[in-house]
Amino acid sequence: MYITGLTASCLSTHHCINLEILRTAGSVWLEGDVISAIALAEAAAAARCRQGSERCTALASLQLALLLTNLRRIDEARRAVRQAAAVLDDPAINAVMDLVRAKIALCDGRIDEAISLCDTGMAVADDPVLASWASIGSMVRAITAMRRGELATMIHHANQIKEDVIFGREGLWGRDTFPWNSPAWLVVQIIEAEKGWEVAVPLARGLLTSESSARGLLLSEPSAASFLVRILLRADDRETAERGRRCAAVLAAENPGIHAIATAALHLEALLERDISLLQQVAASDCDERTRSSANEDIGDLLSESAGGFRQACMHYETAMRSYADAGSPRDSSRVRSKLRRSDAPKTAARFWPSSRISVLTDTEYAVAELVASGLTNAEVGGQMYLSRHTVAFHLRKVFQKVGAKSRIELAVMWKQLTGQDLDVASHG
Repeated sequence: MYITGLTASCLSTHHCINLEILRTAGSVWLEGDVISAIALAEAAAAARCRQGSERCTALASLQLALLLTNLRRIDEARRAVRQAAAVLDDPAINAVMDLVRAKIALCDGRIDEAISLCDTGMAVADDPVLASWASIGSMVRAITAMRRGELATMIHHANQIKEDVIFGREGLWGRDTFPWNSPAWLVVQIIEAEKGWEVAVPLARGLLTSESSARGLLLSEPSAASFLVRILLRADDRETAERGRRCAAVLAAENPGIHAIATAALHLEALLERDISLLQQVAASDCDERTRSSANEDIGDLLSESAGGFRQACMHYETAMRSYADAGSPRDSSRVRSKLRRSDAPKTAARFWPSSRISVLTDTEYAVAELVASGLTNAEVGGQMYLSRHTVAFHLRKVFQKVGAKSRIELAVMWKQLTGQDLDVASHG
């Protein structure tokens, strides 16, 4: 994120005390001294810029909130936002606050709230002084779309982020960047979602090969490190994965008390050592919901590989699946559900998707049709099946084509008869 939006007088003199302190905080952050960076950012939020007055102080508080959010110190981040609100009541600053609150809501698993706040906060894009803060909204919207499986929306906002970088939309302060909102980790996740994990491997390798880039990743989004290491291990690149583990261990040791970094280091250790007990510590830790979900999924993966371990694996898969869904990530929930369905434990999988009793319908289509025929809306079906509304609508169109129904009402009327006999009609593809 770029430090922007401080007043025109500050822009002309470049002697804003808030900006100068934040620049120092950014340098210290890049060196991996998180505790000192937080202290400096707190000092910037308390300083009073003589040229910029309250606006500079309010924006410094919001930068502090972003830093704390990345470290999952959510309560402190909220206090920093309230501090900014107490300093100044200004429509433009309020829009920036909405974007910061959107990121906090995203990290807290409140996806709908995050999107709503983004929609109001993106008004800053029209303000030449505050425009660079809009990149927060683009990142939040790209992440929410990715988690919901809405690829077109995800790509749209990802392209916006790329344009901001390519065209240098850093705001009026120039190219002074502050790394607590680097989008690099998000780019890799978007590539993986859009084109597959194989295509994402070189990017993941690039982020973890260099000590400085690995450190930047762990600082900007600690939980993303485990995602990159999984990709590298899947590609048999253990050497680069080990680099990431070593960097995380050093960073955690240098910053005692920063729980998000310590948890990330423990998670990488568990993945590389294939240690279920360490993963259980991550899953039971006081970290964010997505990290716990991810650790439970990793436990399920390891248990499913061992003889006789699948029953226990299913318990962890189910926990992960429901936790992902609660955190507003049906795409991740669907991935875990597919692991259950690919298993040799049909009774476990059947609790989520029953086997189709109509030959022309897949299990997914059958489950969608059965729920729709019982009167559920697409959103309600998606909630039960951990699918997005768009995915439900896609499967429902297929059902209509295959069984000859023209509406939801017609499907409901004919469903009892359809399930009582096997259809012999041609699929329309």
